[in-house]
This record gives sequence, structure tokens and C-alpha cells, in this order.
Amino acid sequence: MADIRIATADDARGVFDLLAARSRAAFGISELSWETFSDEFRREGTDRWVAGDGDVTGYAHLGSEHGFVCAAVDDAVGDALLAAAEERARERGFDKLELTAVPEDAPLWSLAERSGFEHTHDVLRMWRFLNGELPESRWADATAIRTYTDSDSERVHALLDASYSEWDENYVPLEHDAWVAFMTDHSEFDPAMWFLVERDGELVACALHWKEHQKRGWVKDIVVQESERGRGIAKALLHHGFREYAARGADRVGLKVDSTNPTGAPQLYERVGFEIDRRYAVWVKPL
Repeated sequence: MADIRIATADDARGVFDLLAARSRAAFGISELSWETFSDEFRREGTDRWVAGDGDVTGYAHLGSEHGFVCAAVDDAVGDALLAAAEERARERGFDKLELTAVPEDAPLWSLAERSGFEHTHDVLRMWRFLNGELPESRWADATAIRTYTDSDSERVHALLDASYSEWDENYVPLEHDAWVAFMTDHSEFDPAMWFLVERDGELVACALHWKEHQKRGWVKDIVVQESERGRGIAKALLHHGFREYAARGADRVGLKVDSTNPTGAPQLYERVGFEIDRRYAVWVKPL
């Protein structure tokens, strides 16, 4: 049995190096930045474990949304980290664990296959290059767009929860304070890139983007109230975001979308120029 212990702040660099090495092994390059990792590593509400007394030979964390992340140098360490996460998940009243993996990450994929996880669906990563003339936004009648302020947090959170819970049986809503911390307490948050659409003062849609980084923008969330769908609001929000990112020097915009999303989002993204470059498998294990 591998020696598993609670992670501390002193483990941060070792954990980062382990995760970066895993990313390089899977994709040829590390897709992890120290700044982004540091923001996540100090986030409250997440349980973290490491293996190894000197060099970190394994790492796992369990978030409030039931997400399980794991990297390990061998199967025994991975199994021990999963056992620790399962025990803690039951203590927290969770009914399942969820992990995301790609076949190129052979150790994590193997852990999912041998440990009772079910591959339920895929998440698609897509990119839209900001080349050529960018289309202007065409807004539905009587709608107004503005940027986010702190006083909007409860309405934005409620709109996202309502939209995702409507179709995603694996969606886990967060407590409001935890959601605010998760979405805003890090270096990628920029309220000037959170766009809200209102009709008669009611919030009917939003597009929440991360700050432009290395000439790349990222759409974190885009949702439209069910009664407002079919009026071109999501398309207008995307076009608005393209122009805002281009003005900041970005040359592309990315996002992830659930392959089973029934709202037509994957098809919309393709129509406005996004192309799939990677598929992530989502695995779920009931507890």
C-alpha cells in the first residue's frame, strides 16, 4: 500500500511538476501554467492528497462538484489515492466520483477502466481562429448587453444552475460562496469579459470569458434562458466575444462543450467557426 498523506502548501511545486510531466507525456507539451495551478491549489472546498516523502510520486484531489483528479507514477499509487478520495467522498455525502481522461494519459485511463468507472460521454474542446473580418453581433429585439458587477453574482449563478441542471444529470450545483470563489478568486477572472444580456431588467443570457492569455481567449460558460432560445442571442454573444478578444490581441478563442448537450450548442459552435481539436472522456463511478 502506497503511503498517502494530506497535501500541504509545501507540496505545491512537486505536485505541479508531476502534473506537468503527465501533460507532456500525454500531449507532447505541458498545458499547465504555474499561475493557474497555484490559484487552484489554494482553493478551499477541495481535498488534496500526495504520495511520496521526498519527490511527489502521486497526487489526487476531490472537488465540491465531485470531480476527481489523479496523477501517479504507478498503479499502486493511483489505486491508493482513489481509495482515499472514495472514503472522503462518502464522508462528504457524495453519491459519485467523476473524472475526465484522454486515452493518451494511459495511467489515468487504466485507473478508470479497472476501478468501476463508466465512460458516460465526451467533452469536446474546440477553437475558433480570429482571422479575417469578424461578424458584428445582431441582438434580439428589446435586449441590452452590459458587463458584470459583483452585485450580479446571485442572478448569474442561478441562471447557470437552471440551464445546466435542465439537461445534465451529472451537474452538481455549488453553494453560492463556493461558486463565487471558484469563478472569481483567481487571475483569469476579468469582469469586463463577462457579458450579461437583459430584457426588461431580467437576466436572460450570459457569456463568461476568462482573461486573454498568450493570445488565446476562453469561453468558460455561455447560457441562454430556455424561453429566449432561438432568437440568436448565443450567436450574438459569441460574435461579441470574438471582437472583444481580437481588440485585446487574441488570435483564437477556445471552449469546451458536452457532446450530449441537447440545446444545440455543439452545432452552433461549428456554425460560427469553431473546430474540434480534442475529445475528453468523462467517467463516472457511483459510490
